[in-house]
Amino acid sequence: MEPAHDEQTGLLTRAQIAHRLRVSRPAVSNWARRYEDFPTPVRSGDMELFREAEIGRWLAVRALRPRQLLKGERESRTYADRFARSGERRGAAAKPARTSSPQSEDEDRKAVDQLMGRLADRVRGPAPMADFVNLCLFVMYVRHAEPEQWRRIEDLVAAGQETQDARELLGPLGDMARNTLRRYGDRTDMRGSLLSLQPRSWDDLVAAVHTAAGAGSGAFQLVWESFSVREGLQSSEFCSPVGLASLAADLTLVPGEKATVFDPYTRGGEMLAAAYRHVGEAGGTVYGETLDGRLQSVASLYLLHLGVRPRVSSNRSDRWPPLREHQADVVLTNPPFNMSDVPGPGRRTGNWPYGAPPRGNDNFAWVQYVLQALVPGGRAAVVMPVKAGNSVNTAEREIRAALVSTGAVECVIVLPPHLFSATPVPVSLWLLRRVERPLRQEVLFVDAQELGEKNRRRRVLRDTDSAAVTAVVRAWLDAAGHPQADEDVLHTADRGFSAVAVPREDILGDDCSLHPGDHLSGGGPYGAAPVAARLSEAADDAAAHGDRVRLLEQRAAGPEYGYRPGPGPDRWEEVPLGKLCEIRPGLSYARLPAAARTDGDGVPLIFPQDFVGGRISDEPRHRVAWQMAERFKKFEVHPNDIVCVRTGAQQQPALVSGSQAAWLLSANVTRLRVRSPAEIDPRYLHAYLGLRHAREWMSHRAAATAAPSLRSAALAHLRVRFPPIEQQRRCVEVLHDLHRRAEAYASYAASLGGLRAELAEHLLHGSVEPL
Repeated sequence: MEPAHDEQTGLLTRAQIAHRLRVSRPAVSNWARRYEDFPTPVRSGDMELFREAEIGRWLAVRALRPRQLLKGERESRTYADRFARSGERRGAAAKPARTSSPQSEDEDRKAVDQLMGRLADRVRGPAPMADFVNLCLFVMYVRHAEPEQWRRIEDLVAAGQETQDARELLGPLGDMARNTLRRYGDRTDMRGSLLSLQPRSWDDLVAAVHTAAGAGSGAFQLVWESFSVREGLQSSEFCSPVGLASLAADLTLVPGEKATVFDPYTRGGEMLAAAYRHVGEAGGTVYGETLDGRLQSVASLYLLHLGVRPRVSSNRSDRWPPLREHQADVVLTNPPFNMSDVPGPGRRTGNWPYGAPPRGNDNFAWVQYVLQALVPGGRAAVVMPVKAGNSVNTAEREIRAALVSTGAVECVIVLPPHLFSATPVPVSLWLLRRVERPLRQEVLFVDAQELGEKNRRRRVLRDTDSAAVTAVVRAWLDAAGHPQADEDVLHTADRGFSAVAVPREDILGDDCSLHPGDHLSGGGPYGAAPVAARLSEAADDAAAHGDRVRLLEQRAAGPEYGYRPGPGPDRWEEVPLGKLCEIRPGLSYARLPAAARTDGDGVPLIFPQDFVGGRISDEPRHRVAWQMAERFKKFEVHPNDIVCVRTGAQQQPALVSGSQAAWLLSANVTRLRVRSPAEIDPRYLHAYLGLRHAREWMSHRAAATAAPSLRSAALAHLRVRFPPIEQQRRCVEVLHDLHRRAEAYASYAASLGGLRAELAEHLLHGSVEPL
């Protein structure tokens, strides 16, 4: 694959060092572990990089043995000679592109903390956080990769100092971002995204641009991870940790060997980036698909940032194509967990050679889609939820049996918890191969839950962890060339993990479990001894939550989130709700009877029972079939719509989130949609309707019958008082800050409960004792 630009930072990954030396990647990791004088890596996010000059000096005293010489090499040559020569070949066509030196991980984190804190709120205004993230990522890409465009941005900033009109900077920035992505087939509306930002001041916008530009190359991934944590993204939106993506690539690809790599759920591009580090210089190809257009721009910018010409599409109309041209040698993917089909044809059009997946859960639909995307004999690494390995669902159990008996699943590795920024849930990595019959009569199970190192609230898989697992697993998978592979599996304790090869016929029992914990031995009649690392993690987790509470309290003490006596609402506007909002009741029972509802696939239907603390639950109880829902478009909800109880006991109205777009109103609810957001902020109106007097007003006007009902005509007369729009937004920010503090305290309490439970295991086992 042709790079979009060439890097000359003087920093190399282990895979790049291995490729230039024509050795395996684990060999480089073994050197780092065995030799104390091996160069110290520089961390960039989750990635370890090595200075090229230091590697060259270290290799200068290491001669090549006769059996290690390549064709044409003299016996006197050293590894440094080979390293330098391959670097000259690579640099012959290189053009300097990056214009800034790399920074330390601490420096990158400081820059990202500044960007994603108050500065983000001051620059985006009412715009979604994703639009501010687009601004940061594009500026970071341009600063590091396209010096001519960066000089143009600097000129725009200098010229704008006189007028200080934010749109005069955001407009050209949006044009540049849009044109850059469109050169690579990405149609994301970056101009509209950046123009939606409403900075409080010109200085705030310029500060954000300069902070993003001043961050090192490792900050790109940190911004996306911070966004995941801050916005509480769903499983479908998590970014894939760099260490996890690197492990998946190590287990399926050979550095420098040409291959076509495909990711059917690209997320932020992390899997494709890891693949490119293995196959890019060999002329391999990486490409991906995404079902979420918002993430396509992130993936495209991330790949461009790394020097990869992106090939990411988001125009797949059929989620599960029944027929597919098999063109990928390797598939690497991290699909969404435990989620059901998006609106569309759904799995009815899918091809399920291992069995039809259950309704409402696509885990095994993704597994089968991945296998069909491979060429015969092709390999895949798929991130899966741990519970998929031993779920009791009949359909999933039967699919697991088919995968085992046909040889499609070769290895399952359970990984540490807290790998993801937004969730502590542990995951597993399934290694699959498209074959007609098993190549080995066993399945390899690996428990690697204790690997990785603690980094803030997360665990990070290090290159040494990846190398240790890869050395055992790759040798076992390719056992024909490694006669000691089976013996290696039995000696993994010193590497920090355990493994066992289980005959396929032993797996095909009642549960057909693919969970490593069900096959690795326990610890006697009272179970396995408690793990010290888990107690340490629980203590660290509680401390991290405590730190977050203290940080939020310190932030709340600042002037921006305080309040003071005001003159009262006498000079505010007061307008009937019917003039501020379009009021629409939900579908009547005559048009959508109870018999038309379903608990399986379909569009969620909103009922008052789904209201939880001013929000709508992400797990609705009822749905409507896709075909029927198409007839009721005008009853859909949009983000920032407000839903009130129409029939039944009144409760706090709920605000619709972005993930709930296109859900449908039931007969028991009423939708409020603000006519002019420039006049009244929907979030302010939602808070106002939650006030005691507003809720009492609605309760009193509901018909006093056995089933209270609030008619739209009556609701339209509720009078709403509001200040100017800027003051509305400040009110919302103060209330949102209190909400975040309340959630932080709740999380802190939960983490203390987890620490108590883990400490009980140790105290009552005797592995620790009270002071």
